[in-house]
Amino acid sequence: MKQTLLTIFTIFSGFLTGQTLNIGVITDMHYLSEKLMDGGYAVDNYVFAGGRNIKDVPAVLDKVIDEYLHSNIEVLLICGDITKDGEKQSHTDFVKKLKPLQDKGVRIFAIPGNHDINIPNAVEFRGNKTFPVPNVSPEEFSDIYASCGYKGALKYDASSLSYVAALNNKTWLLAIDAAKYTDGASSSGRILPETEKWIVDVLDEAREKGIQVIGMMHWGLTEHIMYQSVVFGDYLVGDWERLRTLFADKGMKAVFTGHFHANDITAFTSGEGNTIYDIETGTLAAYPFAYRFVELDAEGMNITTKNVTSIPSNPNLAADSKKLIRQLAHKQAEGKLKKMNPDFPAEISARFAEVLSQIFVLHAGGDEQMDDHLKQLIENLTHAMGNPDEDMDEMQLDFPPADNNTYLPMGKCANLKI
Repeated sequence: MKQTLLTIFTIFSGFLTGQTLNIGVITDMHYLSEKLMDGGYAVDNYVFAGGRNIKDVPAVLDKVIDEYLHSNIEVLLICGDITKDGEKQSHTDFVKKLKPLQDKGVRIFAIPGNHDINIPNAVEFRGNKTFPVPNVSPEEFSDIYASCGYKGALKYDASSLSYVAALNNKTWLLAIDAAKYTDGASSSGRILPETEKWIVDVLDEAREKGIQVIGMMHWGLTEHIMYQSVVFGDYLVGDWERLRTLFADKGMKAVFTGHFHANDITAFTSGEGNTIYDIETGTLAAYPFAYRFVELDAEGMNITTKNVTSIPSNPNLAADSKKLIRQLAHKQAEGKLKKMNPDFPAEISARFAEVLSQIFVLHAGGDEQMDDHLKQLIENLTHAMGNPDEDMDEMQLDFPPADNNTYLPMGKCANLKI
């Protein structure tokens, strides 16, 4: 009898260890409640000035939630920037949109971004004007999202809105709050020393118990494009180079991020040979309107990416947004170049901005490839700058692995003793 029971429990343990967890991932919705906007000039002006299509986000979100409802996901991860600017009405209405998924049994976990808490410019749009509306405090955020990770978690950090949740008997989700919500609308993020110590304790406990840990944070943990830390430093968490090594060597295998509005995956391997994947998902408020499906087991994760290309009220949603994003990127690049060097020749500045805007849009969609058009633009630029022999092979548009549809193996940590 003892041998029979041992066999049964051994088989059962094998089933548990090898089980697949189906996960959905969304981020950077920048959702503005339908109650806070009309069809007036003010909201249209906001969309065209910044590229975030808050006007169509409700319909985009409805479409994504409906697809998740008809899928097999068991968990949904939300990586921050849930609202346009932290409007209390937007937060409460967003949670209501999630209820059909929760009624189905999908467990939802959220973490704040830099647009969610204590934002001073929370407004509603009426006609051609905006009017202040209430925002939320950290305490209100955790109350509103009680059903999305903040009630029933395994562990809570006393210094931030970070928490740990059990996804299954062998996997923990470490939801990391790196927002500077005491600084208003700061776009940069940091992990407090007290929170870092708490994270290390969590990872050490997980290692002792043989638990696999995946993370979720709004800010990136490692660079996704060349010179990101120099040009777009606010999109990486503070002290990212040290933290990525720490997290990898402590056994975290992957972290789901957002913030940069691009669909990109980058692998980092520490000096001790431990790899961590930063899985950044694109925004639902602009091109590429990306959302992910993840199949996770003890060996790795299979990732599939989908994109919203149209909604009933806007059949050209993605194409129009892509064009607008490219135009805004071109304008911003010219402005930065002029600020860096006011005497920069106008022709070279325009060529530079065109190359940068093309690369930016490619990066947003993921799996960037250097096509003939971009090669020609770069060749024209190098000639105009007097560097005709510059080697384009040195330009790495995309860091491995693949960004949209890929399998990520997750072996044991090199220094992990279980």
